[in-house]
Amino acid sequence: METREEKLASWASPSVTSSHGLKVLKGSFSLNSNESRDCMRISQENIQFHQIESSLLNTPGDNMGKDIDPPYLWHFEAISFPRIRPGRLVLSVPKEIFQKIQESWNLHPRTIEVFLSNNGVLTTFKSFERVCFIIKVANSRTTGFDCVSVTHDLSRRTTYVLYHHLFNEDAVLNTLLSMPDRCVDPYFFIFAVYRSHHQHIEVYRNTIDDAIQGIERQTGFGNPGRLVQGYRPSMDEYPTLHDPKKITQQLGYCQTDLAIIGHVGRCCLDCGEWLVQAIDTGLVDEEDLPRRGTQSSSPGGQKLAQQFSDRLKTIRLMVRQDVEYTRRRAVMLLSQVQQMRDRTQSQTTYMLSVITQSDAEYTAAIAVDGKRDSIAMRTISILGIVYLPATFVATFFSIDMFNWGGTSGDEATSLSASPSIWIYWAVAVPLTVITILIWIFWSKRENQKSNKRIMIARVKAPKPDSTLTITKVEPAAPSEKMV
Repeated sequence: METREEKLASWASPSVTSSHGLKVLKGSFSLNSNESRDCMRISQENIQFHQIESSLLNTPGDNMGKDIDPPYLWHFEAISFPRIRPGRLVLSVPKEIFQKIQESWNLHPRTIEVFLSNNGVLTTFKSFERVCFIIKVANSRTTGFDCVSVTHDLSRRTTYVLYHHLFNEDAVLNTLLSMPDRCVDPYFFIFAVYRSHHQHIEVYRNTIDDAIQGIERQTGFGNPGRLVQGYRPSMDEYPTLHDPKKITQQLGYCQTDLAIIGHVGRCCLDCGEWLVQAIDTGLVDEEDLPRRGTQSSSPGGQKLAQQFSDRLKTIRLMVRQDVEYTRRRAVMLLSQVQQMRDRTQSQTTYMLSVITQSDAEYTAAIAVDGKRDSIAMRTISILGIVYLPATFVATFFSIDMFNWGGTSGDEATSLSASPSIWIYWAVAVPLTVITILIWIFWSKRENQKSNKRIMIARVKAPKPDSTLTITKVEPAAPSEKMV
């Protein structure tokens, strides 16, 4: 039954793949310790998609090492499909070609299901004549979508390897070519992907670390070594932050990348632990050792069988050491990711406090300006209160109460006041006093209302329960023992 991912999967079109090439590795090895150096052959070639069928028919054992006793000759063949199109549910192989490979190599039926997984899958399938390994790293645009399906066929004495969407195809193949004697062990093909994936995570971690160090230099906060005397004398001098919000945004990017690398790193660690456990199981499992077809009743045959069995065990132990080394580096990588996460959180807290302090200073400046404006408006209001009644009265009594003098014909007149001018003062002064008294009364009334609201709020506030009592526990005497 097809999974949801398999139903939504997009297979490569033959018209698209016709312009792309594939890399194929083939090799043959003798497990006879006396002949292994002379009978180790490995070749690499580039083929087109339409040549895959002929490559499947031309197995490594057909033209390599025919002069060697077949029971001691083991083969492998590996094909790598590059990432042609982006997308999570996109495959880089046409469906017809994959079906031919799966039928010829006896790949496990769950190969495509694992390849389309998003969170990473590590699994082993065993049968009487065959052992299958499928691995898919956790998807990430920064660390790749590496997949590998390995079938170790004991009846054919051949290991079939299908690589898919390798992030660094050359690094994986160069690992196989640099240590060809270990290609007889199927776990080594998985280790090549595991090692390459771990290196990509290391590069990703270095990129994030450089970004965090750059932020620490900008903020001047959290740089290591400030407590060492003489190392950084300017302990209290911090650079000016021109755009704290932009730095906070960069810290947000770092936190996102740290969350991704944390997940990918944990999956990498789980992959190493699974691979170590699988190798240990293979070392103690007699069915996993290629001794089929080498049993002989003669002492010489038994001796040769024991020799190549010991040789395979030696190679597998070397592969295990490489896997264990990479796994321990993954443990330290997760520790580094944790300290980077702590540094990022420290920088984020500092930047938020800087932004809060800056906003508080800006708010305080606004409050000072508002208070200054309030004082000015209050002064204007008081002046208005003082002069408004008189102005009103002057306007109301805008009649001729003064004679400013002048010339009227031949006679000169002087300044004179109207006998009714006392009416102006009799109205203006009391009206001004009444206005001021009204303002004072209104202010006191508003203050009383405000104080009353505060008192009501205090009365309604919950009080501590007075029924609660504190029991004092007396210490036990020195002679008493606690039971």
